[in-house]
Amino acid sequence: MVTAIYFHNPNKRLFVRCVNWLIQHGYTFISANDLLEFLHRGEKPPQGAVWLSFDDGFKEFRDLLPVIRQHKIPVTLFIPSGIIAGDGLFPWLRAESGDHDTRHALTVADLKAVACYPEVTIGAHTVNHAVTSSLDPEMACIEFEVSKRVLESWTGAEVKCFAYPEGLFDGSEKTFLTKFDYHLAATTQNALITDKTDPYLVPRFSVADEIWFPEAMCNMVGIWRPAIDPVIRFMRRLRPKFSTPRKALEIQIIPKNRQSA
Repeated sequence: MVTAIYFHNPNKRLFVRCVNWLIQHGYTFISANDLLEFLHRGEKPPQGAVWLSFDDGFKEFRDLLPVIRQHKIPVTLFIPSGIIAGDGLFPWLRAESGDHDTRHALTVADLKAVACYPEVTIGAHTVNHAVTSSLDPEMACIEFEVSKRVLESWTGAEVKCFAYPEGLFDGSEKTFLTKFDYHLAATTQNALITDKTDPYLVPRFSVADEIWFPEAMCNMVGIWRPAIDPVIRFMRRLRPKFSTPRKALEIQIIPKNRQSA
């Protein structure tokens, strides 16, 4: 089994604590290529295998690179190519803040530099962060093909992996994923990756950006919701202004003997 964990834009302190906790508890970091070998060829992953990924390509990812390089942690960045190539503003953040000037995302130059590090794999996230379940066939071809080709032209490396924007999909995407030679597509479903996992429906546990570390720890291991709710309520009493992002609560039952597999 493999645990997959994804981030968007965690602060450095939170990310460091997550990494240290995973190391201290015997997890072994694996790359996207390692995961592909497991899913497509049945290669047995190491015990406690964990795959880390980041969605969207926030510019603050650069601040995490020293930690990633220090511990030699393979990570996958899922990039919406059109936003990177454009003004770097994520539509959902611009709508919330009204900020039309401050760039949110990495630049093309940043991405090229980041992609040179052996720890970093680049994956596609459509051109415009488009929800794939709502695309007609013509637009789907553009979002799946152009994003892949552009990222490959920037990095000089084959793009094999894809992540569904907002975690939304309807199954029609598999036609385009196979047509354009993607080997993996990541969801936001909360489950472990097993030898039965569909490579185009790879689950990942979410760690939200601004949460208290105990909650992040629970998210990483997929603790059952009824078990974590009392903890969340306790943390809120300690921190009256603490607000738990919706995505941070999307957790489900995971067997206690997870690590023995």
